Amino acid sequence: MKNRLLCVVLAASAVVWTSSALGAEYQVLHGTFGNGGGIRSGGGYICYDTAGQPAIGIAAGASNIVKAGFWYCAGISSTVDVAITSFFGALKDDAVVLSWSTSASTSFDGFNVYRSEEAEEAFAKLNAALIPRELGGIYTDETALGGTTYLYRIGAVSSEGEWFSQSVSLTLPPRPTSLYQNYPNPFNPSTSIPYYLSRACRASIAIYDISGRNVRTLADRLETAGRHAIPWDGTNNSGVQVGSGVYYYRLKAGKDSITKKLVVVR
Repeated sequence: MKNRLLCVVLAASAVVWTSSALGAEYQVLHGTFGNGGGIRSGGGYICYDTAGQPAIGIAAGASNIVKAGFWYCAGISSTVDVAITSFFGALKDDAVVLSWSTSASTSFDGFNVYRSEEAEEAFAKLNAALIPRELGGIYTDETALGGTTYLYRIGAVSSEGEWFSQSVSLTLPPRPTSLYQNYPNPFNPSTSIPYYLSRACRASIAIYDISGRNVRTLADRLETAGRHAIPWDGTNNSGVQVGSGVYYYRLKAGKDSITKKLVVVR
């Protein structure tokens, strides 16, 4: 698989991004450049803005060339038609929302999202299937854990290979064990109950009526740290549908106990 570099512009967001200094990287048209500039026939190039030194100077030829001045030009086998022009990160509840945009003259097939907790070489792909280009530009990482530092990068895929953005570092603040509002609410016939565990532990989710009687125990098991969700189909422990009304659902995780209210409508 070919590894190529796409341009990335980082933006401030609700989370803290850190990375080494990044130079602006630009797509250039397919062609060979003479000392005076201009596009001629030949292989494609990507140019890296390195420093505002003397005037631009680019030498013609098929090999990689470095000239004193503003540009470093690397010969490549084909034109890079798409560049990642922005890369944002935001923390929503306990999930990381990544969003990016591209400048394109020719479409890629789609995108992959990669994450690492270690070195640049330890990236693992997060998405199970390629994110189609028409649906690309946003990805929610619900497996990110509070108090952890991650490296993220985007891969743009075409028939020629995969082009990677630069990686950026994201540090998530620690998050406590949390129980969220079920959705939908009110509901009929089923709902989903989301919760977040700050550490691996034994966790239970149970439903109670307004008198405090246990109606249904949905889970009571060892759970990994991170985000979880469990459905409730509105039935009791005997499999019979409960009536309309107000019910309570409780999360017990280690020493934590959190209760919220839900409404069943028949």
